[in-house]
Amino acid sequence: MTILIRYITHVAYRSGLRITKMLLLTNIIFLSTAYAQDSIRNAAPEATAVEATLSFSDVPDLKEAYIDAAPTDRKDGIPVGKLGTDGGNKAMILKLAQEVADNKYGNFDSYLIAYKGKLIFESYYSRGRINLPHPQASATKAYTSLALGRAIQLGYLSMADLHKPLISFLKDLDPTKFVEGVEKITLHKALTMRSGIRISEEQREEFEKKPSQLKGQGQVQSYLEHSAPITSASQSFKYQFDPMLVMQVIDAVVPGSAKDFIKNELLDKMGITNYGWESDVSDLPTSGSRSSMTSRDMVKWGTLAMNKGKWNGEQLVPEAFIARSTSKIVDQSEEYDDTASGVSGTAYGYFWWQADLSTGDKSYLSKAARGGSGQNIIVIDALDLVVVTTTHRPVDDVTSVTVTRVLPAFIENPIPTMSGKSASQDKLRVLKERYLGQKPPGLIPEVFAPGIVSLNGRSEHGISFSPDLDEVFFSANKKDEETAIYFSKLKGNKWTPVKRANFTNGGKNEELYPFVSLNDKRIYFTALDSIFSDEKIWYVNRLEDSWSDAIQLDSPLNDDLVFYINQAKNGDLFYTNISKRKMNYAPNKNGEFPEVKEVELEFGHHGFISPSQDYLLVHDQNKENEKRKDADIYVCFKEKDGTWAKPINVGDAVNSNVSEGSASITPDGQYMFFGRDEEDGTANVYWVSTEIIERLRPDDL
Repeated sequence: MTILIRYITHVAYRSGLRITKMLLLTNIIFLSTAYAQDSIRNAAPEATAVEATLSFSDVPDLKEAYIDAAPTDRKDGIPVGKLGTDGGNKAMILKLAQEVADNKYGNFDSYLIAYKGKLIFESYYSRGRINLPHPQASATKAYTSLALGRAIQLGYLSMADLHKPLISFLKDLDPTKFVEGVEKITLHKALTMRSGIRISEEQREEFEKKPSQLKGQGQVQSYLEHSAPITSASQSFKYQFDPMLVMQVIDAVVPGSAKDFIKNELLDKMGITNYGWESDVSDLPTSGSRSSMTSRDMVKWGTLAMNKGKWNGEQLVPEAFIARSTSKIVDQSEEYDDTASGVSGTAYGYFWWQADLSTGDKSYLSKAARGGSGQNIIVIDALDLVVVTTTHRPVDDVTSVTVTRVLPAFIENPIPTMSGKSASQDKLRVLKERYLGQKPPGLIPEVFAPGIVSLNGRSEHGISFSPDLDEVFFSANKKDEETAIYFSKLKGNKWTPVKRANFTNGGKNEELYPFVSLNDKRIYFTALDSIFSDEKIWYVNRLEDSWSDAIQLDSPLNDDLVFYINQAKNGDLFYTNISKRKMNYAPNKNGEFPEVKEVELEFGHHGFISPSQDYLLVHDQNKENEKRKDADIYVCFKEKDGTWAKPINVGDAVNSNVSEGSASITPDGQYMFFGRDEEDGTANVYWVSTEIIERLRPDDL
């Protein structure tokens, strides 16, 4: 029984006995095995009526730690499971829990772990109580970001509005009194702590003397009147009051108040009823700190992010907004990396932090709501893992503790890093996690899955992942061989060996450029018998564990020679018209594509529409140096009027002195894949973080 584990901890602590770690671990393993029923346990510690009224700093410490490897179903909307049975190395996590109870890492108040949608570990220490909302500090910022996303989901704002001047949403302001450059501030800038507003400490003290001037939008008016001028230089990352600007916009665009909107449209829908959220001097909800959540409700926030904005099947926040807000937009690695503990590539999105968490030979991209000292919600999509911590100072860095102690408990049989020279496709039998278990890249492109997808002496191109990232399709051919489509699936938590798809069953000589539709119902591809003679778009329908016979798409788009099909989230098909050397698209009309239109671009073809539909990737001969004959990749951002901006070269990190092309974006918006020519005349698949694209986005877009 779990209670006996707590009993050992309590007796050892109260009696002053020195128990070796090995003996304690042995006892834990023995007891957790001998009493596997977990049918009798003490109730989780709850705050008394008196404790609930106290300042958090006055809440008395628990007399003993509460450690539960089989959390109770409290009918609060959180599915529960058992550590070990439903995932995770039980002995490793319980050993960590004992060390936390012994204050090895400082003052933890709670440590919770959800795996594959189930809460499988729950523990409380010191001031932690299962029913007591814990101060969230800056994790509040992440909740503010999601509240804005909810407003977008309901149509009060759009994704395009993120790049409009923030003041355009605030109608009670007097722009005649603004300092210069205020129009440069967008929601995108404010969400990434780059508003550029600079207020001196003296000025802030003056504000405090006249709080009545800060009511409502008067708060924004005061800041925009007294800031230093807003310039490109000032719009650098500064961890300050920018969330206030976002909350003001929420309050301005939603019906009623921001306070009621957050309660009715987010908190109530997720079953979060026991919380605290203070008001700012403006009388709006605070946006950067001063909210309080129970640890279990923090798990809910993490689950919402893990599920791409869905809660119980309802899309509360747009998937595109989740992808954007949790992507690496502003590099913070120099300031916040802890490479010794496996934390690197730290960056900032829309009030969410990102970092690459490495243990052994594995590395996982994480997204996190972070609050001062350790109020953290760490989400690792590749492991289907949500880790929640609450603490109070002094305490060690909780991200580092999680990397070194929690991650290894959820990784089985890590494999050596593949060199590409000795790896073989048979290794797919043990590769796990999304992206074939590969370490995610940063701003420097890397060959994708050497020895698995990218093989020496073969050309690969046109890679596509399923929406859930559990399937990969790509086309490849060796010299003088016909191009074919290959695939691998994540089955039983392991990737299957790469196999040829053969969608047309030999009906066509070549199949290439696969694309998995974003609703996961079709796989589109190009099929042909002879190059430049009969290239058409085909598809297969999904069946339970296979696909249908290949069908040529019944649409006018096939009236010409066409290839390189991909699909926007709204269902529109984008493709290259070989006959006319143009990029076209076929609007989706209830699943049919009865007409075609040209994509108006200054130049470029082989275009790929981003999941968020706000930019296109194209490739064309290098335009910056007329002497060069190689092809480069360019990005075209969507203008506010719906047209496409002038193509921008994505830069030297991607574009080399050889040709690059066939670029695509993963369904989660996190990575760009592309093909690059190699010295032996073949081409391999590379991948890179889409942050490299976001850094090129104009301020007004």
